[in-house]
Amino acid sequence: MYNKEKTTSTLLHALYDNVTCPDGWVPFLQQIAVHFDSPSATLRITDRENPVVHQSFSTGLDQGLDYDHEAVIFDPFRASLANGPLGKVHTSSELISDRAFEHCDHYQLFFRPNGNFYAMGAQFERDESSAMHIGIHRPRSRGMFTQQEKAQLEDLSGHFRRVVQLTRLTNQVQVALTQAHNAFNALSFGVWMLDSELRCQWHNRAAEDALTAHCFGLRQRNGQLTIDENTAGAALMQASRKLKKGESQCESVQLSASGASLILFGSRMAALPSSWKVGHSATIIVFLLDPHMAVLLDHARLKNLYSLTAAEARLVDLLVRGLDVTEASAYLHVTTHTTRSQLKSIMQKTEVTRQPDLMRKLLLSGGLVNYE
Repeated sequence: MYNKEKTTSTLLHALYDNVTCPDGWVPFLQQIAVHFDSPSATLRITDRENPVVHQSFSTGLDQGLDYDHEAVIFDPFRASLANGPLGKVHTSSELISDRAFEHCDHYQLFFRPNGNFYAMGAQFERDESSAMHIGIHRPRSRGMFTQQEKAQLEDLSGHFRRVVQLTRLTNQVQVALTQAHNAFNALSFGVWMLDSELRCQWHNRAAEDALTAHCFGLRQRNGQLTIDENTAGAALMQASRKLKKGESQCESVQLSASGASLILFGSRMAALPSSWKVGHSATIIVFLLDPHMAVLLDHARLKNLYSLTAAEARLVDLLVRGLDVTEASAYLHVTTHTTRSQLKSIMQKTEVTRQPDLMRKLLLSGGLVNYE
């Protein structure tokens, strides 16, 4: 006897466990084919108007005319799937008589070589130009698909749609993460994403190079960012504690007399309930700044966004490299009074009141960095 709840539960586990992974449709199709006592099943994305297949997954179809490029032209079920209600399951025996199907090109060129005769399927997702549908097939000897089997497949149609939407969203997130990683990798200075215990969650190429060369004593031990020099190492731990307690949102650790330093920012992530058992997440962003390392900001964008003058843009370049006001004044051959006046103007234009906030705005605004 058909147990709707048990059947749906079993197939949903297979659907969500498999299809949210890359190339997971084929393992699911194998399971759903077995469930419906069928040797083959397909999932395809096709053009809504023309006999064109954009993407196809299948199991059990190893012989006969290639559907994706040839047999799709002869498919007598395309119009019914495309014009019927979304999620409505159709069976081949409802759409065409056995005798008529037996003499049609689609059966002779595609179904017969694969050992199949009956089919059922549904179109469950559509956009402006394409649609996604699932099909299940079996030999004539196993009998036509029943109303009960139609009901089982229709029970799953809404879940097919949700899985596709979930997969699409996951892909969008992955693309966004890849773009963000590429942007950080294009930076000439090191960037680390750390948890509150300084365990590294991610770092860019410049950070990897700094760790490999042990620049300024920077190392990664047991996944944790450390500094060989005792004073700097202690300062790094103290900075992380202050960020963790919320006593500060920005800390710096001097690495050398030449002005090289680490700038640590506390990320503003919402706290998760303590009952949630989740892995360590990145809560600290660290930048390695070295006055001897060129960090080129896009002056044209600075001018467009904040109306900075050429002199103010030159000062910002030096501040981002880690120089303080006195060092920047000496480098630019101007008085500290002039530099302080320019800094005050820059902060007004960028709408910040503290120098660490200015650094945060410049460093975290990826669009200001000229990657070319």
